[in-house]
Amino acid sequence: MTGTDDHLTATIEHLQSEEYVVTQPLPGALHVTGRFSNPERIALTAAAHAGDEPTAVWAVTPREDWALVVWRRPDLVAIVQKGTTPRRWRHRQLPGRMAPDAPTFLDGAASRFDIVTRPKHQPTDAAREVLAGFDIADPAPPGWEPPEELAPEPTPTVSSARSRATRTAGSQERPARKPKAEPKRSARPEPTPAVCPSCFMALPATGVCDNCS
Repeated sequence: MTGTDDHLTATIEHLQSEEYVVTQPLPGALHVTGRFSNPERIALTAAAHAGDEPTAVWAVTPREDWALVVWRRPDLVAIVQKGTTPRRWRHRQLPGRMAPDAPTFLDGAASRFDIVTRPKHQPTDAAREVLAGFDIADPAPPGWEPPEELAPEPTPTVSSARSRATRTAGSQERPARKPKAEPKRSARPEPTPAVCPSCFMALPATGVCDNCS
């Protein structure tokens, strides 16, 4: 590859042996794509492979998740973007001969070497200066476009007025219940009073007419 920094030649060959596609968009910076799911691990490993030489590595997954690792001892800056979640910045200052591929860093865990921000994982001025050393103003990979955030489909709702109207309409469609019929009472014939054959007055219980006796 023409125009490649000498200290990156071995790193590029190593990445290509893993069947990754590697380009160099800026001096001292690599752009890596391939079939991997953890871009931060790939970028940290590549930066460590370059030794103590200042190196920047973008790693981009097939799903367009990406990580940028910028290594300039003692500063190690890692920016990770997964989907539409906010970017996570980490600025570490490594002691002695500690390399970017330390197990804690590869696992994405916090360490005592982190420069803590409030709120967490925000860019520091010092971290931006480290990126500026590579002429990187925007940490996003070259040519990368942010994914569109899909809004959740609205759940259909029924207003209270419409709900009442629906219930009313439903009640109107139902046939009215017939009132229960009262049980029939057996009709008893009324007794015919006895009358006097002479004056036609009602006879008392004795059967003797009071008028004619």
